[in-house]
Amino acid sequence: MKQAEYTCLKDCTRDAIVPVYEEDALCEGISQCLDYDVQSLVDAELGKVTVVHTLGKMPCKRILFLGMGKKAEMTTKRMREVFTKLPAYAQAPMSLIAKRAVCDKIDLHQLASLFAESYELAIYKETKMHSENECATNFDADIVADEDISADIQRGLNYAYGINHAKDMANTPANYMTPKHLCEEAVELAKRYSLEYDILDKAALQKLNAGGILAVNQGSDQDPYLIVLKYQGAGVNDPYTALIGKGLTFDAGGYNIKSDSYGMKFDMCGGADVLGAMEIIAANGFAQNVVALVPTTENLINGKAYKPQDVITTMSDLSVEIVNTDAEGRLILCDAITYAQTHLANVKRIVDVATLTGACARALGNVYTGVFANDETFYEEFQKALQESDEKGWRLPLDEAYHEILKSTSADLKNVGKGGGGASVAACFLERFVQKDIAWIHLDIAGVADDPNSGATGAMVRTLANLCK
Repeated sequence: MKQAEYTCLKDCTRDAIVPVYEEDALCEGISQCLDYDVQSLVDAELGKVTVVHTLGKMPCKRILFLGMGKKAEMTTKRMREVFTKLPAYAQAPMSLIAKRAVCDKIDLHQLASLFAESYELAIYKETKMHSENECATNFDADIVADEDISADIQRGLNYAYGINHAKDMANTPANYMTPKHLCEEAVELAKRYSLEYDILDKAALQKLNAGGILAVNQGSDQDPYLIVLKYQGAGVNDPYTALIGKGLTFDAGGYNIKSDSYGMKFDMCGGADVLGAMEIIAANGFAQNVVALVPTTENLINGKAYKPQDVITTMSDLSVEIVNTDAEGRLILCDAITYAQTHLANVKRIVDVATLTGACARALGNVYTGVFANDETFYEEFQKALQESDEKGWRLPLDEAYHEILKSTSADLKNVGKGGGGASVAACFLERFVQKDIAWIHLDIAGVADDPNSGATGAMVRTLANLCK
């Protein structure tokens, strides 16, 4: 530790966080001040935290030595993982001696942003309804540095706020997070960042012949909506990227009723994640044009609910034979995809994100998002955003053979088919609604959108935002 950093530590009255790489020695001044060999106590292995009590010999009551592992092996992913361990040990307020964590691959500015984001994400707690909650502490940390890093800290916090907001919306029980409530969340977000917005209600959807959204909604007492938020970060004539998220606030499966509907409040994670990404994009002022669309409804059962072997007509005029009413996500997404292409100006790229298929969850588990793409250049851009975001995606195939499975004798296509490959079949269904000149990516987050122990994960929020910066 450099003498200047030791001086900062001597002046620190908060819990002091001192990152330690395995190959770096501590300043002897610490041991001299505390009257024992601190170096021999500290474990610099990645993720290890050594807590040292100063016993009144320094202004701070405790020093937390944060093991960083080998400097040459440090990555942004590892740094995120290390920083998220701090809330279990540190007591806010705290001070991070930032330069101790700088390495060849990660400079001070990137480090400050990573720390702010990671710590804020780590202290997130789901809010219990109508109960006294132990509120998580807001970010309260000094980052000791000899450069101005305030903008970097705010950027990191903006990412965390967007991701946590997505988690909040998805974690909210379905009797509170109705389609109307989701619209209210979107409007509040739009007003906060002066975004142009439109909420298409049931009457508007009927005029648009949005047969996919309307069919899924038939069994619900809650009205459907199509949420549209527009962010202009580039020129008026520059192209837009459309982010489309599935907003099923609850999915009982319709007449193909699920054997277990627990967890189905998370069927709106795609929609929540898109809104979370828009919050990050707007808060950070990214220089792209982006429009977010969230079709939202419930999929329930009553005497009016749509049935297997019904034939519906979507907004695109393509007719669909309903084979399985539990394959509803693709029906609301296809109308949103059509709307983005036909009613919004200059949309050239589309990303849709949805908890779409159990097949994808079975194939990739809770580790990878299933990724489908019709354009190699766009896919390469997405891959860069994915890597920058430290999230995992696995490309799965689009193939004419899967389109063949969707052929119907009663309609232009079926909403499911037999023969396996359910994730690819669902993606190919959506591909039928994508115009030839549109670069398109489909993200199936069925396996990664929520965790049984911690609720919604905010999967792909960071990647969607980084794709649009």
